Amino acid sequence: MIAKLFLVVLVIIIGSFIWYFVKGKVSNTHQQVRDRAIEGNFGRALAAGPATKHLSMMGRTLTLGADPTRAGELIAHVASSDDRVTDVHSEAGAIVIQIDGSYPRARAQLMPDRTVIGIEAMTWEMGFPQGAAVWDRIATAITQAATHQGIPVGEGNREFVKDEGGSGKPEVWTVRVA
Repeated sequence: MIAKLFLVVLVIIIGSFIWYFVKGKVSNTHQQVRDRAIEGNFGRALAAGPATKHLSMMGRTLTLGADPTRAGELIAHVASSDDRVTDVHSEAGAIVIQIDGSYPRARAQLMPDRTVIGIEAMTWEMGFPQGAAVWDRIATAITQAATHQGIPVGEGNREFVKDEGGSGKPEVWTVRVA
């Protein structure tokens, strides 16, 4: 009886070690295949469509036709209520919203007659701009809240370029200056 129990425990321990190393080997293999696909033409071809969609989402801007105090309060309230927003703070004539610690970073320019908000910098990792769904969710919530309060909202679009001054990973992309 004790010998059988000892044998079962020994099989479980040896099986656990084998499982750990096999699982690690499979995970590393999957990681290498994913990296090769992203680096190769096949990966770029697969990622091109969704990346373009995400980039378009990141370029979405909103123009709120309200005084800066009212628009700023609305933007700060809506952005603060999203779980992925880690910081909302005021700067001279602007409100800065940071998503996931640092990027993407949105800036609301508070002007006397209107407020324009959009992404000013983002990271590009694994073939996609990161945080596009979060920004789209926040922009939609701001639009709905402003419309509910009777504030006119207009939409626009921005283009981005890779920030050549930055080095390392992840790549940082900023708004294209005309």
